Amino acid sequence: MSRPPVLSPFRGTPAASTEPSYRRRDVLRLGATGVGALALTAACGGSGGSGSGKEIVISQGSGISYTALIIIQAKGWLEKDLPGRTITWRTVSGGNATRDGLVSGRLHLGSSGLGPFLIGWGAGIPWRIVSSLNDMPLWLVAKDRRFQSLKDFRPGDKIAAIAPGSIQSVMLQKAAQQQLGDPHALDKNIASMAHPDALQALIGGQIAAAYTAPPFQFQAVEQGARKLVDSYDLFGKHGFNVMVATQEYEEKNPDVINAVHRNIAKANDLIIKSPAEAAQILSQAEKGKIPAAKYREYLTYQGIEFTTTPHSLLKIGAFMKEVGVVKKVPGDWRETVFDTVKNENGS
Repeated sequence: MSRPPVLSPFRGTPAASTEPSYRRRDVLRLGATGVGALALTAACGGSGGSGSGKEIVISQGSGISYTALIIIQAKGWLEKDLPGRTITWRTVSGGNATRDGLVSGRLHLGSSGLGPFLIGWGAGIPWRIVSSLNDMPLWLVAKDRRFQSLKDFRPGDKIAAIAPGSIQSVMLQKAAQQQLGDPHALDKNIASMAHPDALQALIGGQIAAAYTAPPFQFQAVEQGARKLVDSYDLFGKHGFNVMVATQEYEEKNPDVINAVHRNIAKANDLIIKSPAEAAQILSQAEKGKIPAAKYREYLTYQGIEFTTTPHSLLKIGAFMKEVGVVKKVPGDWRETVFDTVKNENGS
C-alpha cells in the first residue's frame, strides 16, 4: 500500500553489472536489499525455515497488487483456518527481499514479482508458486516533457525500479529491445527504489522516470506524469505478483499452503464481487489517507484482474532467457507451482 511521503533525499543506486545473468550465489548475494533486508533481519530472525513452530511469517509489498493479502489480514481468515498459529506480516521491497527471507528461513511464505521468481527458480532456489495474486499492467511513467520515448533517455537519466531483475526491469528491457534494438541499453539507468519512494522522487524531479505498479503509476499520471510504456503492449495480459514458498516448507506444512491459496481465492472473489468493500478495507488500512472511492477506481481499472492463476510465466521467462537474464526456464509452467494451482488454466 502507499505510505506518507519520504522526506529524505533520493538515494537510488544504479545497476552496475553489465552481465545480467544470475547464478545461484548471485541470487543469494543480491537477496534482500535496503529497508527490506533490515526489516527481515530485525523482525523475523530465528523463526526457522521449516516453519515447525507456531508462527507463520509472510511477506508482502507495496501497492494494490497485495489487496487480497490486506483483506485476509483485516478479516483474520488465516487465524480462523489455522487455529493455534500466529500470523506475522512483513512489508518488504520486492521479490529479492522475499527470496532472501525464504532461503534464510526468516520468512515462510512471501510475495514476488515474476522476474525475481524466475531468476531464483532458474538459479536452483527450491521454491514454487502457491498462488498468483493478480494480472496487472505495469507502466513506465515520466513527467519531464523531454521524454517522449526511450530514445530520449541519456546515460545520466535515472529510471526507478525495485531492482535489477525485478519484473519492472524486465519490462524495461523488452521495451528497449523494441524501441532501441538493445534490451540492455538502459540497464545502467536503473535506480533501485521502493515504489512509494520512486513516486515521490519522480514528482519531485529527482529522477527521469519510474517503472512502478498500481496504484503508484496511476498517482503519477494524476500528478502530471505520462505513460511511456505499458507492459500489456509488450507481453499481452500477464501475471504480476505471486505467493511463493520453499518445497521444504510445503512438505512440512501443507495445511498452511492450502489455507493461503484458499484465502487468496476467497479474497479475490470479494474484490470482484464487492469492490466497494475491498476499497473500504484498503482505505481503513491506510487510516483514510486515500479515500475508498479512489481505491475502488484503482481496483476496477481496465486490465486488472485478481486471480490465483499464473499467466504468461513462460512467455516472460523465454524473453528473460533470450536476453541473458536467466539461463534456465521451465518447459511447462506447472514445473514452477504447487498442486494448489496445477489444475488451473495457467500459461
